Amino acid sequence: MTFSSIDPKEMHQLGSGVQNVGKGLTECAAQLRAILNEVELTHPGVAAIGRIGQWLTEQAPDLYRRRDLAYEAEKVDVDVFGNPLPGAVVAPGLTRIDESRMIPAKVRAEAALAAPLFAAAARGDANALQKLAAYKGRLSDPQFATALIEQLGPRGLLTIPAAMGTRVRKALDADRDSAEAIRRQNRDVLSMLSKALATATDVTKDVHVGRKFAEELKQQGRAEIAAPDMGGLTNSGYWSLGQILAAAPKQAYSEWFMKTIGQDMIRWDRDYLKEHGARFLPKDTDVYNLPAPIDTQPLQDSEAIGAADPIAALMTVASTSRERAQALLDDKDLLKYLMSDRRPQWEMGDRGESLGEAMEAAMKGADADSKRLAAKAAQILADDVKPQVSFNDAGVVEIKNPSELDRLSGIRDNMGRILSEHADNVVFSYFWNQQRAADDELTGNVDGKNTARFSPTDLDLVMLDVAGDDQGYQGLLRGEIADMRGKIDQALATGDKRGLNNVIALNSTALGHLVEARRMALVGRGKEADAADAELRKMIQDGIGLVPIPFAEKAGKVGLKAVGSIYETFIKDGYTKAGDWLVEQSGHAGGKTDKAFGDAASNDIAAQELVKQMLASSAVAHGTYDRKNLVGPFLIGDPPRVKDPRDMNKDEYESFMRWISNKTTVPADFKEAQQSASVGAKEIGDNLKAATK
Repeated sequence: MTFSSIDPKEMHQLGSGVQNVGKGLTECAAQLRAILNEVELTHPGVAAIGRIGQWLTEQAPDLYRRRDLAYEAEKVDVDVFGNPLPGAVVAPGLTRIDESRMIPAKVRAEAALAAPLFAAAARGDANALQKLAAYKGRLSDPQFATALIEQLGPRGLLTIPAAMGTRVRKALDADRDSAEAIRRQNRDVLSMLSKALATATDVTKDVHVGRKFAEELKQQGRAEIAAPDMGGLTNSGYWSLGQILAAAPKQAYSEWFMKTIGQDMIRWDRDYLKEHGARFLPKDTDVYNLPAPIDTQPLQDSEAIGAADPIAALMTVASTSRERAQALLDDKDLLKYLMSDRRPQWEMGDRGESLGEAMEAAMKGADADSKRLAAKAAQILADDVKPQVSFNDAGVVEIKNPSELDRLSGIRDNMGRILSEHADNVVFSYFWNQQRAADDELTGNVDGKNTARFSPTDLDLVMLDVAGDDQGYQGLLRGEIADMRGKIDQALATGDKRGLNNVIALNSTALGHLVEARRMALVGRGKEADAADAELRKMIQDGIGLVPIPFAEKAGKVGLKAVGSIYETFIKDGYTKAGDWLVEQSGHAGGKTDKAFGDAASNDIAAQELVKQMLASSAVAHGTYDRKNLVGPFLIGDPPRVKDPRDMNKDEYESFMRWISNKTTVPADFKEAQQSASVGAKEIGDNLKAATK
């Protein structure tokens, strides 16, 4: 980096003086040339004067840019002529600027050649499209990208998607097949623009657009952009920006962009909704509106094409990293708007699928911000679910208006995985049983680990909504199973009898809440309760609880201190991945467990069988059983040891379970699981009834 110190006012005067002198010399050269032409004479000095004038004229913009950098450093707003706005406070003296932010004139000249090609390509100029290919490799260069975006300007940038939408509209009206080819070309062009915009707005680079450009982009984002040849049809500038974002959904935009431009896009959307109601989102079938310039994505689990929703495009781009997603969603009011007030808008589009992806990226980590945002999201969602829940005279839960909740059905699978990643906090919340936490108390730190503070009632309301979705329920269930599996194994490996009892009690209670939420969610929507049992029953039939967790065998060989915490190692990549791994490793039960609960009337009995499997598997893995007088068909080796339960046939497994009921503490632990699961199932009903009175 190279720094210099300048006075912005003096630099403005210098730039103005140089510009005027350059203009004067250029005019002088022209006048001299005209005079000499009259007498049919020439002189090399005339050309020299003209070159000097031209050179001075070309230097003026760089002087003005230094002035702008100084004002930007001082956070001074200026008008289009570079003069401070009325009321702006300009500190006296010199301002330090970074000279490395200056873009060479040669690069700006190249960008000036490239900029018109984008507008021409948007209008269908095949030659311009071909020429643009030469610039693809330069769009990640901060100098070129910034010069290009500044050359286009916010208005020019946002006009391009509108022009493309016009071409697509006409093609759809005339020949739908030709529209596909146009959209492919549009995606190529817009993805290039997206790359350039992302590069130019990355403030971590030496060269990037300034605050003045960002403010103008905000203004143009809220302005109406006319679609050419569409009879006065207009779209907001932020709609156009959304189409640029949609063209490159994996493009890495900066956290600064998300917080500065992204959050303003959401505010623009919120302001419109407050004033006018839900914004109309055009689709290809809407013949009197401007369609998306590129193909929109199909909705999840459906062949239906989504609408051109600029906020959905923003969410998709934000979901590519935790940092981007957190920068965008880390505003309580905006998050509430997205999850609650915007439900009618999501219903017209992807039903919140893109929002769910951004939420998952922002909220499933172990960092404090992820925990805080997850707890806040649970509160917001619970407040929306609560008015829709009631109980009839028979005490059966009813969902008053499922369609209202279904407007945001796209986030359910994501919310399930989010809570899954905070399974240990969810389990503890049912024991701690605290009221809803204040905004500044949503997280804590226990033994060096960040914790999320959920309230049991909020969790139950959220589970009632999320568990009605197969994928959402699956995410919750797998996370809970992984948490319980690791903790039981750790307690048995370390001989922590009291810890084992606590794990069984706490986790079984939480599991009772979850499986009852699944039953209530389906019954509340008029579905058969038996359908609620299928997922958990299938897992236990496959022997998910019999899977010995990784690293368990090392505990007895090198000691727990050397191998580290079994539990922490098991879930180091997250509860969801640990749960997925258990599912992948199961499936070897060979039918020996199905009769244990196959005729069960409710999921709590299945949950009890799950705990029994885990206890038996961990007891075998860590040898926590009476090794004297080992007798039975389930033994292998010399000296004899108990075979892995997954390798036993049905008779061996039955014999093993009879033996373990006499030689271990599993029966007493199993009884605790029975009681706790039943308690959890009852608690969720009590919590919901109290909350909805």
